[in-house]
Amino acid sequence: MSIPLISGLGFTEVSSAGTLNDKAGTAKSKLPIQFFRLTDNISGNLTLNNDSAHKKIILDTNGKTITNSSGSPLTTNSSTALELKGSGNVQSILKTSTAAVASTSNTGTTVFGTSDSSQIVVTDVVTDTTVEKYVDTGNFTYNGSTIDSSGVTTVGGSTPNASTIFGSGSSTQYGINITDGTQAAQFVGDTSTSSTTSPASAGYKLYIATIEPNTVSILRMDEYSNYGGSIGIYSSLVSNNVTGHNRYSGTTNHFLRVSGTRRLWFRYVRAGNDRRFVFTNNLDISCVLSGDVLNGDTVASGATGTANKSNTTDGSFNVTMTISGNNGSSQPYALANVNSGSGSINTDAYSGTLSARAF
Repeated sequence: MSIPLISGLGFTEVSSAGTLNDKAGTAKSKLPIQFFRLTDNISGNLTLNNDSAHKKIILDTNGKTITNSSGSPLTTNSSTALELKGSGNVQSILKTSTAAVASTSNTGTTVFGTSDSSQIVVTDVVTDTTVEKYVDTGNFTYNGSTIDSSGVTTVGGSTPNASTIFGSGSSTQYGINITDGTQAAQFVGDTSTSSTTSPASAGYKLYIATIEPNTVSILRMDEYSNYGGSIGIYSSLVSNNVTGHNRYSGTTNHFLRVSGTRRLWFRYVRAGNDRRFVFTNNLDISCVLSGDVLNGDTVASGATGTANKSNTTDGSFNVTMTISGNNGSSQPYALANVNSGSGSINTDAYSGTLSARAF
């Protein structure tokens, strides 16, 4: 197709991405009528800068496409409307946005780019990682390691270091772990050997890591407990079957005096941390998430997706949101506008398919 010679017309063939003013050249770019025709498919962006000399601007796709995988295919900042012609598709094919934080100490909000401020919020969640277990025995001579190697764990068996929690930690005292404080390790009562219900709800706590070596024959059950000085408190709260305790000087073990065979219940009370990741989708359509958290989750428009990292303070993540599909006019969704500039586009004479931004 030839272009008629019209006074004031600047005709420019376009075969690659870039700035249309520059492609026209210094002199031609100042003519009042600008006619640009594609001669090849364009991958990337075509930009048109404003020029007060321009009175009419035409971009003929000539059956060729303009696609941009990283943003908008067009950026027109002209105060004169860009008239789009032809049947070639002009589309952003940007379908993904990634947010990542490498710092393991991360908490707070991270916003995805080109996503209408879709975001991930990372928060610290304090969790109960208490370990409870029982030992069926008569008189019981023990330290932390003895408790660890004896009996049955009923609570917290899957939490970190549960199998060695009474005897091992960053710090010990009198053979008992005190990493979480001197009152973390507790004897909480006894039951019959057929009972599956912990007596902890009665409220009695003997702080076994605080019992110092001594030379008395036996200590009362209120001594070194949370009811110190309340004689008879154990029998009133729990039972009459454990009648004293001690830690004799010169030994490494503690002692519980038990009538018959009873089920002795111990607790190591502690708190842990999870990291919670909440994604909010601010797009007008659903998206699919992939990455080291929230992997495979589909989140509807305006909805949230939640994932936890258990027993850790690691708030790092790398997550990609991906969109797909078309709108009701069969325009493929993208995470960018067709035009990212301040100017306007006239499509009255255009028969191709534009992409549609998903927000």
